Amino acid sequence: MSTTTKPRDVTAELAFLTRALKAPTMRESMDRLADRARAESWTHEEFLAACLQREVAARESHGGEGRIRAARFPARKSLERVRLRPRPRPEA
Repeated sequence: MSTTTKPRDVTAELAFLTRALKAPTMRESMDRLADRARAESWTHEEFLAACLQREVAARESHGGEGRIRAARFPARKSLERVRLRPRPRPEA
């Protein structure tokens, strides 16, 4: 009985893992970062750190928007549009 192993489809594996981790930015930037890593002789750790940095940056920049949409606030206001009314002073 021969034990033959199927070659790994790393691309499909990475696509599955980034979907499971809900890391779309990492999935989108991985090919470019891999090319850069090969060209600049990065270590595995440096490549992984670059991928994770991209995902973290994307989450930080988009996280607030998602929470605002999920909260279903009626409208967003900027500080320029907010009118503050002076509080009445208590009578002495």
